[in-house]
Amino acid sequence: MIRVKKEMSIATLIPDLPQWTVMVNIFASEIGQAREYTPSGAAETRRERQRLMEYLPQSVDELPARRMADSFVTAVIPLKDQWDIRERYVTLEGNVRIGRVLEDMDIFSVYCTFRHIQNPRSAGKKNPYSVVTALVDSIHVANGKMRNDEDIRLSGHVTYAGRSSIETSLVVDQKDETGEYQKVFDAVFLMVARDPMNTGGALVNTLIGDTDEEKRFLRLGIERQAVRKAQELDSLSRKPPTEEERHLIHTMFIQQLEGGGEGQALAGGSFGLGKGIPTRGGEIRMDATGLKTVFICHPQYRNRYNKIFGGFIMRQACELAFTNTFLYSKHRPRLVNIDDIIFRRPVDIGSILRYTSHVGYVEKNYIHCPVRAEVINPASGECKLTNVFQFTFRVDDAPADVPPLIFNTYREAMVFLESRRHFKKMMNQFFPAST
Repeated sequence: MIRVKKEMSIATLIPDLPQWTVMVNIFASEIGQAREYTPSGAAETRRERQRLMEYLPQSVDELPARRMADSFVTAVIPLKDQWDIRERYVTLEGNVRIGRVLEDMDIFSVYCTFRHIQNPRSAGKKNPYSVVTALVDSIHVANGKMRNDEDIRLSGHVTYAGRSSIETSLVVDQKDETGEYQKVFDAVFLMVARDPMNTGGALVNTLIGDTDEEKRFLRLGIERQAVRKAQELDSLSRKPPTEEERHLIHTMFIQQLEGGGEGQALAGGSFGLGKGIPTRGGEIRMDATGLKTVFICHPQYRNRYNKIFGGFIMRQACELAFTNTFLYSKHRPRLVNIDDIIFRRPVDIGSILRYTSHVGYVEKNYIHCPVRAEVINPASGECKLTNVFQFTFRVDDAPADVPPLIFNTYREAMVFLESRRHFKKMMNQFFPAST
């Protein structure tokens, strides 16, 4: 990571903290957002943003190349000396709420992206760009028990830039008992630059790598793009399971037959994989692990474009997954990995947002819990998928491995395999000696 150039309090980045007016005033002056939400103010913001369309570049040649040092910045969450901020982050055990930090990381990634973009056509005018989070590639949590009495530092910069997509790489660390900073987790956010009305892509500055480390960042960004495309093509929504996965599903089906009897197993129907079979050895059915929560999306949770802030959506999903995993294992879990958070469509103010979670995969003391977020139309009952989250937890204080998970239907089998893929990806990437 590049050396620290600039440090600020995260309180200047997060709207509902003290000193929030500093950053809100900056964005209000740069992109034309009203600080206080009113229906008339939102309409005026849309009219102002529409007028900024003419300031977007028509060719990437209009934009100067940028370096990684241009976007690098650090920010501090001031927990040590500001009790009112510490109160928002503290857990029952006196640690730090990971979901809160996810919120901070999301807006911090947007801030890094704006530092990268330099558009001569809009110099001295309001910024015509909209920046949205498209995907969180991965967040690996090295220490899930952060102290609430010590400041948390975020550092990040742009590490890859395409035509309109931008990757930001972040590191979150905190001082230990000796006063040395220790990494808590790192993350890669994929951001997308959009036009002022958030209806289409906008060109961004190319990124230059000067040092060997920076060139490695660029190569990794290109490799991640290729991996994402390959994973999309191999998704279970596009292709059937692999031979190894089909064998695994069949083996588990046979084990359920042996546990409950063939007659009961066949009563499951044409798509059943053992519906009605009694569990054996303390297994828990996937359909018994469902947990939901519903929110009305008030203006309080809006971003600068009067959509619901992605960091808020991430926090709510993370805390639902934590709750579900806690109920499943009956012991307090620790978040170890977040993989492929996908933002499929924006969420409007006033939407009814429903989160649905299930335990998807269990191995030893690890639990993988996917969460889906959907917007519900109250008039028609239609649901539209907005986000998909993949969370992996570990239960450290359980006297034995957590209960095994079984499934009854083909749909549940696909959830099981998809969750297993995310879990295996994490293990191969961060714990190769264990695989």
